[in-house]
Amino acid sequence: MFSKKSHSINILETPFSTVTSGGHWFHATRETVEKYVPGLLKKYSFESLISKAVTWIDSADSLAMLLYLGLAFIMDTWLAAVIAFIFHYWWYHRKSAFVNIVFEKTVRILNSELLQVSVAAVALSFMGINEMYLAVSIGIIYFFLFKISLLRRLWDKFDSNRKGDKLPLNDRVLKMVLIRYAVYEDIPPVEVEKLDQQIRQAVIDFNTKKKK
Repeated sequence: MFSKKSHSINILETPFSTVTSGGHWFHATRETVEKYVPGLLKKYSFESLISKAVTWIDSADSLAMLLYLGLAFIMDTWLAAVIAFIFHYWWYHRKSAFVNIVFEKTVRILNSELLQVSVAAVALSFMGINEMYLAVSIGIIYFFLFKISLLRRLWDKFDSNRKGDKLPLNDRVLKMVLIRYAVYEDIPPVEVEKLDQQIRQAVIDFNTKKKK
């Protein structure tokens, strides 16, 4: 077991998984990527690929927060809160389909702590000035829920208790990142199906190890 550090995240690798300092678990490892998408790690470090996946994983929190802050000014507060909550659930479970190299930088900016805090501070202050106290209260609650990624952890918990052979959500995102960048670098991802099988087996091995 050993750790690796990049400019943006710390990661810890084990024979069965990779975990970031932010609590993002992946059942793919450096060896998995090298074996099933050969040559990609010569273009991008493993840490950078994990970081790219984390960008999309964290987008559910940032986008849902910005959505609520915008909708709260144009519709009923409770309706805005419900829409933001449903959007978070939908986007978190469907985000792998939206992984895109072109918009990655935009999503990374929207995820930035400076932007999130600045927008929240301005929006909540304006709500307070206009006596939108319910909107302020829900906004503060949402800000902290999304800031500590509590909903993300809740969805992860629910999904981990479900039976089935689908790839875990985080691994689905990483898989799409690998495919997008492999195609971009003209490295045919010919072993993607085997990559799925490898990750599923890693999930089984990891869960078996935890039960012992």
